[in-house]
Amino acid sequence: MWWNFRDVKGVGLAYWHPVTYRFIEKVLYGRSYRRHYEALSREIGDLSLLELCCGDCQIVDYLKGTTYQGLDINPRFVDHARKRGLKVSLQDVMVSEIPEAQCILIHNSLYQFYPQHEKLIRRALESAQKKLIISEPVINLASSKNRIVSFIAKRVTRVGEDSSSKRFNWREMEEIFGKFHADKIEFLGRNLMGVISKSYGER
Repeated sequence: MWWNFRDVKGVGLAYWHPVTYRFIEKVLYGRSYRRHYEALSREIGDLSLLELCCGDCQIVDYLKGTTYQGLDINPRFVDHARKRGLKVSLQDVMVSEIPEAQCILIHNSLYQFYPQHEKLIRRALESAQKKLIISEPVINLASSKNRIVSFIAKRVTRVGEDSSSKRFNWREMEEIFGKFHADKIEFLGRNLMGVISKSYGER
């Protein structure tokens, strides 16, 4: 059963199960929740999509006429996605091969790879046939000046025992998008989204 606490040792509440993940995400995003998924969907269009660290695969509910594949390291999320009939693989994207797709999405998970986040971006770009989309929160309770709020937020969003406590702010994400020559940067209520076209490799 998904609420067996022994199976989630060292994992924050948000990552116990897709149900808890989606509930917490909706609370954090509030009215902008639907708007930011719709913006991602418009950017993806009809391109085949590979989502890294796909979580609850919520983006699928907003896609139109495209194929979807996801990768995630959390077996609970992978099992849940497969029961929905989605093509999702249990993989650590930092050590496994990233399959090719017309569009690759890194959503709400770049912080998990700090300080190797740029390495992940480069590898994702190598596999993206047309574009890479990165959407990362820049308004984070984990970065709150209130130590109690920050501590609780970091614990809730831990991926595992060695989870990074790093959270990116607006300036840092703009610098990352600038370094990789993002064609478009858009604020989505809580996230900053950057779209990097395949032409990046030709600059």
